[in-house]
Amino acid sequence: MIPIHSHPPRRAAIRLAAVILGLGALSLSETPAPQMSGFGLFSRAEAIIGRPLTPLSYAGVARRTTRRAVVGGAYVGGAYVAAPYAVAPRAGCVRVVDAYGRVYWRCV
Repeated sequence: MIPIHSHPPRRAAIRLAAVILGLGALSLSETPAPQMSGFGLFSRAEAIIGRPLTPLSYAGVARRTTRRAVVGGAYVGGAYVAAPYAVAPRAGCVRVVDAYGRVYWRCV
């Protein structure tokens, strides 16, 4: 139930104080290193291609791909498991491989 006598100015003052304290804590949480010019909320990013954690390095791409395959396989792969089976082609069908390496059956 909503109280009849709510205090909007008091709530607004509390919210304003919380925002000011939060922004102050964020700006003081980063202490800049002596050699870096960044200060406050944002500092310089030092990403070098070739390091394992950078987005364009081979190690980073391999790490993320493996992680996605493992996590995705755990969620998707466990849903359905079936035994492989082979189907004999109909009479008059030939196996065709196109320029992209796809294999399919062409029936006349």
